[in-house]
Amino acid sequence: MGVLKVIGWIAAGGILLAGSIGGVMWWRNRQRKKADTGPTPSNPPRKTEPTNGSTRNKPHHHLLDRHGIRPEIVAEFEQQFGEVWQANDEAIGLLKQGDAVVFVVESEPVEDFDLPVQEAINASVLSVENTYVRARVFEPVAHTHHFGNTAGHGLYVGALVEVPLANVMAAARRDPIPGAPTSGYGSRGEPAKIFKPSDHTKQVYKVHPGTVYELELPYVTENLTWSPSRDMVRVEQIGTRHLMHQIMFTEASVRGPYSLTLLDHDEREGIVFVGKWDFDLAE
Repeated sequence: MGVLKVIGWIAAGGILLAGSIGGVMWWRNRQRKKADTGPTPSNPPRKTEPTNGSTRNKPHHHLLDRHGIRPEIVAEFEQQFGEVWQANDEAIGLLKQGDAVVFVVESEPVEDFDLPVQEAINASVLSVENTYVRARVFEPVAHTHHFGNTAGHGLYVGALVEVPLANVMAAARRDPIPGAPTSGYGSRGEPAKIFKPSDHTKQVYKVHPGTVYELELPYVTENLTWSPSRDMVRVEQIGTRHLMHQIMFTEASVRGPYSLTLLDHDEREGIVFVGKWDFDLAE
């Protein structure tokens, strides 16, 4: 099959998307609504980590092929992508860095959390290998942790995943959300987490490349500058709105400890310390 026919087949299947909104963004918005609602517990929440340090209740999951997906998820895929909705190897081979894949996981029950849950997960493509797609999870994710009797799957925004080709349910271009800014604050999606300055919280924040985070600034002036703690780490300054500033670490950044210090170059007082954020940049 020629490349043009492959592209035509993908487009006909609703998988390689064009226009103002695509299937991944539709699925993302639908998942966000579910995340806002959250699972309905049958009992009060339990502690997810036993006090003795055991990993007995640590969330785990397994990936599903199309035959293991629950009918309600299949119906939603068919509604958006049509009857032929699973991406084939040729379609996946056309993916480039920054494109998206959708796969489905099912959480594995443990002793205290015996109700499994299935969730469709969005991930941004890093590379396509011979047998799997290497990608990083982006928001929203609703069932990371255990809750009530429901077992969480353990996947979180920013997690690095290797999805076997047989488990890629949809492949898509990440079209912008209608009305969303094309640059500046909010242009890269919702932040995974919001961080107050570490000099106030005394926390080191674990972060991942390719993931939007938001820093809560103590105040804003026209003369603020960022001072990094070391080279070989690249931070995209996405944009600021009021006291909220969005950043993203690039995939090429060296992993490990890293700090961002915010300084105010005041005409009267000189250089004034505003805040400092300490990070642990993980894979």
